[in-house]
Amino acid sequence: MTSQWKKFTCEQHSFDFSGDALKQQWNNLHAGNLEPYPENENLQAAWRCYHQGDFAQAVEIGTGLGAQGAIVTAFATVIYAQYVEEESDEKIRLFKSAIALCEQYIKSTPDALNLHYMHAVAMGRYSQFISMVEALQQGYGKKIKDALEACLALNASHAESLVTFGGWNAEIVDKAGAMLGKLMYGATKEASADNYQQALALTPNSPIPYIEYAYGLQLMFGEMKLDETITYLEQGLSLKPADAMQVLDQQAAKIQLAIYKQ
Repeated sequence: MTSQWKKFTCEQHSFDFSGDALKQQWNNLHAGNLEPYPENENLQAAWRCYHQGDFAQAVEIGTGLGAQGAIVTAFATVIYAQYVEEESDEKIRLFKSAIALCEQYIKSTPDALNLHYMHAVAMGRYSQFISMVEALQQGYGKKIKDALEACLALNASHAESLVTFGGWNAEIVDKAGAMLGKLMYGATKEASADNYQQALALTPNSPIPYIEYAYGLQLMFGEMKLDETITYLEQGLSLKPADAMQVLDQQAAKIQLAIYKQ
């Protein structure tokens, strides 16, 4: 499955988490999702590959670890599909694969907060790709909300779930409208802003909340909040990326920033 996957490469950034470097940087790398440092050396290797941008190897190792490797496998699959994979059909297949993986292991490990989180992310990315309108018709609006609430019930300080919840509120308001979004799903612009602000307070040194907040503002307000959108994108781009995923997110943000500044 992963034999044709590309490795992360970037002229400005490369990452080496060999030896003790992974453990030393772990709290910074996982400040947003609170994943505990693994004792299993093979699982450490999978996370090392993920953070360095070798998503294929992360999936290969993670898959071989079964339930223990499900979270890193889901992370690597979703990030690769979102930022690196170019073929539309393959993107969809990978998102659906990650959704199924999370659903498989949530049953046996319901307290693994990042399985709930990645379940929500995989469903959210899949929904954006097939169109949120179609996704809402298939019931993903409620499913994503349920997964995020399950994660936050386990730990209310899970910043990445808060970011995703902010995006969920923004997407629902944008696609269903403010009134219908609130009546049918409980989604509001106010809740979105609150989610993003909480995430920023929890992880002020991560570029992700700033970048995602900018996207949310554009969905909900468009030109009315363009200056604020640009400010948040520039803040996100000014921060040092912790790993390959954050570089990929910043690269996508640079493209959007150039469009907004035209």
